[in-house]
Parts: sequence; C-alpha cells; structure tokens
Amino acid sequence: MKNRRYAVVIMDFTGRHVRRTTVSRLWIELAAGGAAFVALLLLAALAHGLWISSRAMESIEIRHENQELAHVLVLLETQLPKARDLSGHADMTFSELWTKSGLGVDSTLLVAKPAGEKGADESADESADESPTVMAATPLQLPLEIERIQSDGDDIELSLAETLEYFHDAERLLLNTPSIRPARTPWLTSSFGVRFHPIMHYYIMHKGLDMAGHIGMPIYAPADGVVIWAGKRGGYGNTVVLDHGYGMQTHFAHLSKYMVHMGDHVHRGDTIALMGNTGRSTGPHLHYEVRRNGQPMDPRRFILD
Repeated sequence: MKNRRYAVVIMDFTGRHVRRTTVSRLWIELAAGGAAFVALLLLAALAHGLWISSRAMESIEIRHENQELAHVLVLLETQLPKARDLSGHADMTFSELWTKSGLGVDSTLLVAKPAGEKGADESADESADESPTVMAATPLQLPLEIERIQSDGDDIELSLAETLEYFHDAERLLLNTPSIRPARTPWLTSSFGVRFHPIMHYYIMHKGLDMAGHIGMPIYAPADGVVIWAGKRGGYGNTVVLDHGYGMQTHFAHLSKYMVHMGDHVHRGDTIALMGNTGRSTGPHLHYEVRRNGQPMDPRRFILD
C-alpha cells in the first residue's frame, strides 16, 4: 500500500487530446508537506512583518511625541518667565491696591493657600468639584494651560489696575477735598446761612464762616490745590482763592497778608496767608468759604479735625 500509485488524466476541453500520468503516494505526501511548510513560512513572515510594522509605527509616534515635547519645552522656556513676571506684577499691584485701600490688613495674609489646604469653614467635598489645574494637564496640554493662565492673569491684572486707578482717584479726591480747620481758633463769630449783616444792617446770605482771632494768625490750606487768586477783592479785602479740582474751591478773605502767589501749588496744612482786618470787616477774623461748582456750601461740613 505504501507504493500505491495514482493515475492522473489530463485532457483538453474537446476531449480529443488525453494525457495520462501516474504519481506515487509518496510524492503526493511530500508535495503536501512542502506546501504546508511553505504556508507556515509565509504566515510566520507575515506575522513578523506585522510586528515589525507595529514597532515601526510606535517608534514613529514616539519620535513625533518627542518632537512635540521638545517644542513644548521651548514654549515653556519662553512662557514661564512671562508668567512669573505677570504673577509678580499682579502681586505688587495687589499689595499697592491693598495699601491704598487703607483697610489696615497685611496683604500677605490674603494670598492663596497651598493646594489641598482648606480653612475651617470649607468642606472637603469642594475639592472634588474644583476645575482641573495645570498640574493635571498632559505635557502636550501645558502650552494651552499656560496660555489660559496667562489670559486669566491678564484679565485679573487689568481688573486690579482698574481698581487701583479707582483708589488713586479716590486718594486724589480725598487729598483735594477740604477737610481741616483753616485757622487754629475756637471762635466762630458767624455761621453759614442768612444773617443780619453787622455793617449793612439787613438780612443777607452769609456764604461762609467767620473765624475770629488776632492779626497775623496763620491761615492753612485745608486741602491740596492751586492758587487761582491772591490779591484785593472789594469788600473781601486781601483774598486768596484755592482751586482743588473736582469743582471744589475755597476762599479766604480779610487777610493781612498772603504768603502765596497765583499759580502756586499748595498742600494740605501749608500756610497760605495771615489773618487780618482788611475790606468790609468789623475786627480781625477770617471769612472762609467752600464752593462746589460755584455754589457756596456750609464749610462746617468740610472741617473734620
């Protein structure tokens, strides 16, 4: 049975030409085994090729990621100093802002707490709801996170700058608002309002305060301002007028001498004149007026000392 042979008949489609040959079983088995071996080799080569291709793709991806990470490092090297400068400038602005506020609190007590640290009144559950921080970002997301932080920082800095400008304006307004007694005398001889005039002997609006004293008593600027008048002015006698901005003016009349000239800049507490008895006056005193947008106001509202 081992040497059994098989007949193989080959003919064309017309059946006229017929060819017959015989093949032993051994050759058939050898041919089948060879075909199987070749098939196994092809499958092994295909598997190896797929493995090599996969490793090559991974290598390409790793190389691409390395290139992107190198680009990220370059961006971080340029962006982090800017972020540090922004943070430092924001801290300085905040400290100045807090100082200008006059609230008397150390600004260093208001800095953010370290990550994960909470106050006594904060629950631990809040940490789970917080938005992801830059530390949670993947390396390739860092430039976007830093760009977002810089954008938020720019917005915060702009807000702080606007608030700081508000405090600067408020500080200038306070410095330019009359707030101290212009003469160190306790005697108020005539108040603001309608009164019986001691010289003309009829009722008339008295536009300021009369502060009695002695000739030569110093007269002080009640706020920062600019001298817009220093000279004689009718019944007011020797007069000094200060413009404080924001529509505010102060008038000082019946002076014996003025110590400033038109155009001079003065500060609160500066000596601007000496008390006198010039003009329409019945004795040594200072006539003091405060006007806003040209309208007389009660000066006692602006004496805080």
